Amino acid sequence: MRTRVYKYGLVPIGYPPQEAVDELWRANNLWNTLVALHRESRENWDDARRAASIAYSEKMDALEKKQAEISQAFDALQQVRMEEGTKDESNPKLKPQRDVINRLKKEQGVIFDELKPLRKDADKVLDTKQLNDDFRKKVNTAASVKNNGLYNPTADEVVRNFKEARQKVLSNPAKSKLNIHSFDGTGYFNFRFRRKGEKQDGVWFSELFAGNSKEDRRFAILSKDESRKKIRLRLRVIMAGGATKASKVYQEFDWIYHRPIPEDAQIQNGKILRTRAGDKFRYDLVLTLRLPDIDKIAPNDLDGTIGIDIGFRKSGDTVLIATVMSDEVSSKPQEIKAPTEMVSALEHVINLQSELDDAATDLGRTITPLLKANPPPQDHQKYRLWKSIAQRPSNETLSYEKAYKFAIWLNNEPDTFPKEITEKVHTWWRSYSRKYREIHNRRRKQLTHRKHFYREAAASIVAQRKLIVLEKIPLNKFAETKDKDTKLNNRARAQRFLASLSEFREAIKNAADREGVPCIEVNPAYTSKTCSDCGSLNKALKAEKKWTCPSCGVVHDRDTNAANKLQKMGQIYIDDEKNDQ
Repeated sequence: MRTRVYKYGLVPIGYPPQEAVDELWRANNLWNTLVALHRESRENWDDARRAASIAYSEKMDALEKKQAEISQAFDALQQVRMEEGTKDESNPKLKPQRDVINRLKKEQGVIFDELKPLRKDADKVLDTKQLNDDFRKKVNTAASVKNNGLYNPTADEVVRNFKEARQKVLSNPAKSKLNIHSFDGTGYFNFRFRRKGEKQDGVWFSELFAGNSKEDRRFAILSKDESRKKIRLRLRVIMAGGATKASKVYQEFDWIYHRPIPEDAQIQNGKILRTRAGDKFRYDLVLTLRLPDIDKIAPNDLDGTIGIDIGFRKSGDTVLIATVMSDEVSSKPQEIKAPTEMVSALEHVINLQSELDDAATDLGRTITPLLKANPPPQDHQKYRLWKSIAQRPSNETLSYEKAYKFAIWLNNEPDTFPKEITEKVHTWWRSYSRKYREIHNRRRKQLTHRKHFYREAAASIVAQRKLIVLEKIPLNKFAETKDKDTKLNNRARAQRFLASLSEFREAIKNAADREGVPCIEVNPAYTSKTCSDCGSLNKALKAEKKWTCPSCGVVHDRDTNAANKLQKMGQIYIDDEKNDQ
């Protein structure tokens, strides 16, 4: 059997009951309790080690001192960045600060290496079983329903997520960290599906339909509406309570059933996710299914090869996503282009974002000096938001997300700051609050459309039952990160956002895996510059769309040539596989 995850959109019928929000708060509170227990456990272990070994205790003191020096060095670097108005560390004033940090980190690494054998020696004399048992008992107590009030499967899922995260921290503490989460109204409701009297999870999709209106199952499908473009199922779930019939709190949703669940699939468990989309919430249903295994198609049974050259290129009023080339002699190259209306809508999102960014930047320049002169009390629940705006680096502009959050704050507490600040923020709010909501709603809608478009395109490629050949591209070279400058200009960035190479690649690989169709990745070096007819390399070729092979004179389309070259590399792979058998 194989495990698959299906995700669907949910449309809530009416507002969520307060009891459901309270359930999410309890789940968030359980997570924070477990994180606090983890930190307490680490402290108990460290205290026990210090008591067992003087050498370990002295080395830990040296480590903590070095960590404090590193923290001070980072503060000094941040101060220089603010004074110079840049993060470019080739700056003569920034480079010495970075050199100090690198030196201190090397010294910290030496202490870490010296600490490892001392920790092992200290652990040999500790009662590790008692320490672990104490921690385990506290976790079990926190996870019990009578202590947290949660529905048991949800509590179990929170604990499972915590244990996975904790294991990552323990195995690699330098790269992982467990954080306390402030509650923002998001979270999940977990469900397990099991037939009455059975010991293992798993039900057929048909078993989720309610037999009559009196049924009060925790998760039930009430009806099916096939009049829309995408089938909708009316779903009723118990969001909170359940110990007694009177305590059950129901919520109904329209389940957008865009992807049929296979008849031979058993549904193991599910989650209803509640996530933020701007200042609103969106709901999704995630189901975990168990399906019979599908054997990979053997090379001898394949119908040929398909080469897919993936890239983003503006083509008229749309964007070329990929060029697909089959090994069939009569086949023509297939160009996969984003639907014009989708491109237009996403470009509108980009323009909206640019407008909001500019407006928030102007607002930030105006209110920042005023905010610095009027700090709220440090114990104010929004103090961190004020600090992130008023004390941000001089080279960092105010984002429209923070501007919106700040405006919400002042709408609720208009007397927190002087009238001058409040009026400026309210003016910004009146001009841009609708556009803020629009950008989130449009982005969510269009990204969903893009995902479905890619899935349909991937399914049509996989249905040909041919070996699929993709370029092995390090996508991080194409990705923009907040703390790293890239050579992409604004136009290229916009096209990359419209195309989303990684999403289409993953759609192809997932569809191939689901249907048992082999999909390989090959080295993409020179696939665009190597003639697919004679095999000669055109080193002089730059970014031209059309080019002529200097050896054989064949005129090539850059993308079609690359796709053709890839499918021929796939044929070589198949021949090698057959020879090995």
